[in-house]
Amino acid sequence: METTKQYLYAPYDFIDNGAGELMMVMDVPGAGEADDDLAKFIYDGASQAALIRNSEQIVHIPLIPEEVGKMLNEIKIILITEMEGDEISNVYEAPVEISSN
Repeated sequence: METTKQYLYAPYDFIDNGAGELMMVMDVPGAGEADDDLAKFIYDGASQAALIRNSEQIVHIPLIPEEVGKMLNEIKIILITEMEGDEISNVYEAPVEISSN
């Protein structure tokens, strides 16, 4: 049985944690939990990305600042922090994959 993919949007920001570590902070993008085992951050190598949050949810990241893009080309893992208001809801790591499409 094929599951329907949900393409979601959520406010986000990037934080350089130093020492080559990058964190993306975003609002929880709707119902459902992130799946640490399936999470993946796919960067197009130029200006956009997508976060595979679980088997059904893909979060569109429409704008990658140039400095963040440079870091994404160098790192293997990005830390994702999901927020509900001022409260941290979930923190997980996602492997970074550079797509050439």
